[in-house]
Amino acid sequence: MSLNLGMFPIALMLLALLIPIIYCLKWKRENLRKVAIISICCVLIVIGYRITVDLGKIIEPSLGYFMGKFILFTLFPLIAILYLEKCEIKTALLQTGIKKENLSISILFGLGVLMITAILTVIIWWGKIEPASLYWNVILFFEAFNEEFLFRGVLLLYIWKITNLKVAYSTSVLAFVLAHPQHLTSLSLIVVATQGILLGVVTYKTKNIIGPWISHGLNRVIPSWISIALGV
Repeated sequence: MSLNLGMFPIALMLLALLIPIIYCLKWKRENLRKVAIISICCVLIVIGYRITVDLGKIIEPSLGYFMGKFILFTLFPLIAILYLEKCEIKTALLQTGIKKENLSISILFGLGVLMITAILTVIIWWGKIEPASLYWNVILFFEAFNEEFLFRGVLLLYIWKITNLKVAYSTSVLAFVLAHPQHLTSLSLIVVATQGILLGVVTYKTKNIIGPWISHGLNRVIPSWISIALGV
């Protein structure tokens, strides 16, 4: 059984934005405007999600999907932060975890999370994982960066900057889980939740999203490789 949200398949993630909005209304009104603009940005992401399909019709399905997610999940939030902070792109990227600082430990922790999520994926989807082409696997790997930028870079690190860690972490994890409604009524929810929780920990410990991106990207392709190797 899958959850059908029609034209707005990731709309449930907007519920998570109520957390920082309510927090700012009660305790940090001076940053309510910033949270509101990030929330509006997420609304636009939900409304514009159709572009991931429409671009595929214009260029090529896989590349169109990647480009659509890049525009929505990376460019939109980045522009919002540039507007809010009146800063240079380099500063905005640093604030969202794209940096050299703690890079090695971020990658190391990310690979540790990958071991857990990949094993869970193989167990839950045993015999049901279909092998994908190398081209699609490459697209999936690099597209994972877009989700990490939004869910860990913006909704965790940036929201943390303007609220507090508990608010940001809760927002990040809940938004990530709710943005994958196709898993909400199946055992694969375990993998999504585990990934959201653990990659969130890696991000707030290292303030770097490169490790989580590598972990997320490889988790999309390694389970299929394992299935092929095991002949299942």
